[in-house]
Parts: sequence; structure tokens; C-alpha cells
Amino acid sequence: MNHHYKELEFPAIPAGRPYVGVNMVMSVDGKITVGGKLTPGSLGSDFDRFTMTVIRSHFDAIICGAETIRQHPYYLGVTKDFEALRTARGQSAQPLTIIVTTSGDLPLDAPLFAQSPQRPLILTSTESYQALRRKLGKRAEVIAVGQDKVEIQPALAVLRRELGIERLLLEGGPSLNYQFLHAKAVDEIFLTLAPRLVGSDADLTMVMGPDVLDSLPRLELISHFQYENELFLRYRVPVEYQS
Repeated sequence: MNHHYKELEFPAIPAGRPYVGVNMVMSVDGKITVGGKLTPGSLGSDFDRFTMTVIRSHFDAIICGAETIRQHPYYLGVTKDFEALRTARGQSAQPLTIIVTTSGDLPLDAPLFAQSPQRPLILTSTESYQALRRKLGKRAEVIAVGQDKVEIQPALAVLRRELGIERLLLEGGPSLNYQFLHAKAVDEIFLTLAPRLVGSDADLTMVMGPDVLDSLPRLELISHFQYENELFLRYRVPVEYQS
């Protein structure tokens, strides 16, 4: 299947951190969950799920929060079809899965840990580091960045400097999306607008945090295309909202 995102151009990698993209699917009324669940397929179509793999194929690692993993405990990788494309570009066959958590409340018997092509990486706080090392054992690598919570900019510096990650894809949830945007550490956003209405005031939006984001970032549209009734939007975050 041909796809608009198979051949993407990216700007230069920022100094000292990976280039960060966000990928989310959202209903027309702005929700990313249905009944509180981030259930794959509840909003997006099969084509949207294929699009997720196409976008992932361009990134060295995929990062998300622990709640996203608890709801969908699978390796954040690409299908076999994309492994050859990645290795031809000089990438690893599969992107690295990275999880941000201080609690370590993760489904350790799930496929993410039991059947992964490579061990996931856990980003946690210094305070949680020893407990998570003991709990996770050999199931995952653990890195501490920040005293009582994960500090986004220092964590990104570690990912670039120590792991050589040049492009990082953030797949939620809303709180982690907010933390990245608050830290001015997002370069672009891929957004699928699903032709659905959710309605519930308990369901989540794609960015949720305690305060209004500084200067209300004004995004620049890079590209858009339609597949049946879904819209696929790609936005750039202007440099004044980055650091």
C-alpha cells in the first residue's frame, strides 16, 4: 500500500537532544479515549493503524507513559515489512520502546516484556531507580533522570548522548504530551482526525496538564491528506516554542 508518509523529510536534529515528533489520533470533538480507554481501533481505522507503523518507521525510538502501556502492553515497533527499509537507512530493524514511569506499575508478563525484539528502556526518577531495578530485573533497562520525577530535557540529552537516538516519537498519553510541550521539546505533530464523536466529559484530550502552555503554541501545517473520511495532518512546532 502506498502512503504519503513513507518518504518523509525532516529538519536537522536539534543540538543536544533528539528530534521529537508526536503522533496521536483524535475524534472530531477532540477526544483520544473512548470510555476512558486508549483502545486501538476505537477511533482510528485500519489505515490509521497502518499509518502509525509508517510514521514509526522513521524514528529511532518510541516513547510513551506507563498508563498507555498498561492499556496496550505491546512493543511499540513496526511490522516486518518495514524492517528492511529501516536497516537500509542504517537504523536498527525495530525502534526502541521507551516508557516513562516512577511507579513501575507495569504489566511485566505482557508481550511488551515477554516477547520483545529488544529490551524496553524505562526512564524513571532517582528516587524510584533502585526499586524499579529490583522489580524489573532483566526485563528492561532502567535509567534515572531527575530526583523525584523524570525531567524531560535532561532525559532527552541522555537519550541522544548515551543511546545515540536522533529521532524520537512520542505516542502519549496526554500528561506526557503536556510535559514534553511544557519543556519545549516537541518539533512536530502527526494528527489523525477520526470522523467520530465521543461526547463524554470524562474522556481525555491529547494534551492535558495543570496550566495553559506558554504563549499558546501556534502550529504550522506541513502537509495534509485525506483517506476516505479520515484526515491526516502534519504540523510543525515553530522554533520559538522549542528549547
